[in-house]
Amino acid sequence: MIGALALFIVVYFWYSRVYSHYNAEISIKNQEFETITTNLRNVEMKAKSLDALKLEYTDLLKRYEEIETLLPEVKQLPSMLVQLHTASSLTGTRIVKVLPRPVASAEFYNVASFEIEMTGTYHDFGSFIGYVANFPFIANISGMDIKAQKIVISKANTEESNQREVGRKQETMTATFVLSTYFVKEEERLAELSL
Repeated sequence: MIGALALFIVVYFWYSRVYSHYNAEISIKNQEFETITTNLRNVEMKAKSLDALKLEYTDLLKRYEEIETLLPEVKQLPSMLVQLHTASSLTGTRIVKVLPRPVASAEFYNVASFEIEMTGTYHDFGSFIGYVANFPFIANISGMDIKAQKIVISKANTEESNQREVGRKQETMTATFVLSTYFVKEEERLAELSL
């Protein structure tokens, strides 16, 4: 009986002093381990998502630069006018008037518009529109007003046409329209981030 009592006292002191103390430490260490493991998984997920974000950012930046090339800078407006006159001379139309309009502001870009009046044949005007559609930047034509020129066919008119330049077509229409092009606002230009 004394041996059982001594065994009980030893087990009691061992349980209360040693086992419960180390058991509490083991529980705390397990919780710390789980917290560290969870944080590590979060960091791994964020690292994977950061790599994915870097790839997405690179892709979006490339797409932005492609779109930005379609929006000329302000300095390229004279180049646009040169291309306009080149298209006119290649198609046989004649630009009578180019009237610049004030620059209009939109969300992240500005709109530079020109009121243009030109003469030529209907077919040549269609070719001109095709050239404008193939400009290396975005250009829109709006507010188009086409009027036929009054052509009287008479004997005097045919004699006059024989004296006209060889190869020169008789102008049959006058078109008035607004040609608009766009350029990015300087403060809206995207600056590349370093990651």
